Amino acid sequence: MHALWQDLCYGLRMLLKRPGFSLVAVFMLALGISANTAIFTFVDAFFFRPLPVTDANRLVTVEGTRNGKWDWGFSYRAYEYFRDHNESFEALLAHYPYAPLNVVADGDSKEAQGAVVSGNYFSTLGIHPLLGRFFEAEDDAVPDRNRVAVISYSMWQGRFGGDPSILTRVIRVNGTDFNVIGVAPKGFQGVEVGYPNEMWIPTMMLRLGYRGCDGFNSFDCRPLTLIGRLAPGREISDAVGELTSLAMALGNEYPATRDRGVMLHPAIGVRLHDREELGYQMTLLMGVAGFLLLIACANVASLVVVQGTARRKEIAVRLCIGARRARLIRQFMTESLLLALAGGALGLVLSLWAKDLLLVFYITDSEGYQHLYDLSLNFRVLAFSIAISTLSGLLFGLLPAIQSTRQDLTRALMDDGRSQSPSQNRLRRVLVVGQVALSLVMLVGAGLLVRSAARVREGATFDPTHVALLRLRPKLLEYTPQKAQAFTREVVQRLQSLAGVESVSLATGSGLAWRGQSSARVRLPEQARDPEHEPKVEFKEIAPRFFETLKIPLIQGRDFEDRDGPNAPRVVIVNESLARRMWPDGSPLERIVVLDDLEFQVVGVCKDSRLRNSLEGPLPFVYLAYWQNAFRQQTDSRMVIRVAGEPLAMLPLLRREIAAVDSNVPISEDLLMTSQVNGEYRSVLMTSRVLVISALIALFLSMIGLYGVLAFSVSQRTREIGIRMALGAQQQHVLRLVVGQGMALALIGVVVGLAASFALTRVMASLLYAVTPTDPVTFALSALVLTGVALGACFVPARRAAKVDPMSALRCE
Repeated sequence: MHALWQDLCYGLRMLLKRPGFSLVAVFMLALGISANTAIFTFVDAFFFRPLPVTDANRLVTVEGTRNGKWDWGFSYRAYEYFRDHNESFEALLAHYPYAPLNVVADGDSKEAQGAVVSGNYFSTLGIHPLLGRFFEAEDDAVPDRNRVAVISYSMWQGRFGGDPSILTRVIRVNGTDFNVIGVAPKGFQGVEVGYPNEMWIPTMMLRLGYRGCDGFNSFDCRPLTLIGRLAPGREISDAVGELTSLAMALGNEYPATRDRGVMLHPAIGVRLHDREELGYQMTLLMGVAGFLLLIACANVASLVVVQGTARRKEIAVRLCIGARRARLIRQFMTESLLLALAGGALGLVLSLWAKDLLLVFYITDSEGYQHLYDLSLNFRVLAFSIAISTLSGLLFGLLPAIQSTRQDLTRALMDDGRSQSPSQNRLRRVLVVGQVALSLVMLVGAGLLVRSAARVREGATFDPTHVALLRLRPKLLEYTPQKAQAFTREVVQRLQSLAGVESVSLATGSGLAWRGQSSARVRLPEQARDPEHEPKVEFKEIAPRFFETLKIPLIQGRDFEDRDGPNAPRVVIVNESLARRMWPDGSPLERIVVLDDLEFQVVGVCKDSRLRNSLEGPLPFVYLAYWQNAFRQQTDSRMVIRVAGEPLAMLPLLRREIAAVDSNVPISEDLLMTSQVNGEYRSVLMTSRVLVISALIALFLSMIGLYGVLAFSVSQRTREIGIRMALGAQQQHVLRLVVGQGMALALIGVVVGLAASFALTRVMASLLYAVTPTDPVTFALSALVLTGVALGACFVPARRAAKVDPMSALRCE
């Protein structure tokens, strides 16, 4: 222990004696460590952070499967069966955390991010109310009877100003009066990580909070996710076996559930259906951060080698008087770890800023839904920061420490402290080549993603600029289809007459204006009906002027018109991918196509509007006439509105005009189409930003490393250069000599980097739109940029060498 304390004190003194070296090394390490810590903060929030409830480690999430694969959740009847027949849980709750609840209070109508929860929800979680009470058994006993709600602390403060009389208030939720009975404690916003809830209503009000299907009477309506608290002495393996048996018994009793199963996992992090996408993103970002840290460590290792050269005589003297190599290596490693921990401390501070750069991509999604993740510092993030700092110290310190203590003592004692051993020279050159290669990999990746992000922002064959999006939800007020369509027609007419509005249209399906959500089997009428083998095609119902609004080019035929109503012949517009597939030898116009046994006539062909990444093939698509109600009676709709000016400034006016038709109809997802594009392609844009910043830092560090090698080499060869110039060598010869030495290292790094890039960029294929993973333009430009910057880094020490005064150099030696 005493020896360790001596090493620490001596190491600290040595670092303080060389403040320039220490500060530069700490700053370089901090850049790499901060990137890793910032990204791990998100990894922790997504995958490892337990729920903010009592004894969270005893909670288990139960999700549904179909034929062994994840497949949403459970119906209310299935929940009752599991709740009443299991012995593994002391309590089992159900919740639907995505309920759209339009709240009208004091004349203000706004959608809340709500949840439908079972009566034992709060008690199972161990949450206690800040005001009032939570749900009781009586509140969740009879369908549609008890219209009571609990609101979050943030909603109480933000929407109701912290009004202490909130428990006496009646608010209107989806057209129905509710009594507020309680306020949740500060900080609790539900159990679905990333999806904060502002309001909770009982599962007996499920028909109001979930309009997709009848969750009470149908086993096929499965909106609910279950969370159980394990009984004392029970483990998750016990629950898996028991619930699997119960699922089989339920399937025997009710054939509709026969292929349904269960999947259990600790209630930690995001849900399973989000883990694959987020896991891919985080793996890629952690890889980028790891590359940056390797470059930083290589750079610091080069500095440590130089310091070892300056201390050769000190090391030799200590070895001569009996010091053991292991003792000296431990001393040098102590200094390296001190540097690394100092870099880790600064990196931890920088990571607080760095994570904000990422957080902006996760605040909202493509439908404007607000997300919330707990990114506060905790022991896991702190432990990771310490671990990565320690690993960094080992990476950049161990090999230089071993080489510094392995030397010819006689030569070292006679040395002037400026020359390096051949092994040290080789190590520095290898480190520089490695830095250049890694930097090129990051430059190529950044270039590919920048080009991909540019294509995303352009919208490919649609124009997202100057387009506002709004979602009308009359279905939440139980409008009939006829009333909803009359309301929607009047809204379209009012908006179309506004100054500054160029065109208005409607769409159904996914919130993404250019993408479908529903699919149908497709065939030609002359083909035999074969449902099991017929290909499926995505479709979207759209109103007239949709293509005009989004500026999607029509290649052939016409747009939908007002005459394409429910009593007119059914018509469709197909995209060019489907046209090529179905009618490769002729025009599809006036041809008949069968979608789910309904015949439609093709009246137009449009350009493909969905962006495709490098892993996706052709994406056939069909547009149906909105007012024909071919597959369903239209109620809710999404509006796309092109304006002449700034759409953000137009949103309040658009909302007022809609409210003038019926102020009770919920309006949600009011956002710009550019924001929706950014939300949908978040992975591309986020990774592009991270990789560009990291690549620039890596390029900077690599050039510092190359400059350092050449500068030290020039200082070693001052006498040689002086002799050359005394014998008649010109400045350009010296320039060529030094630059050639540096560029040889850089070009080796470029070759290695190109080979590595060719292998590694394929990992990003799913993020690349309109650009291939081996795009030759990006590879060539990245190599040229790196070579140019390397040339600049070589020129400065070369110019210094060319200005050496031969007489001064020889006299100095």
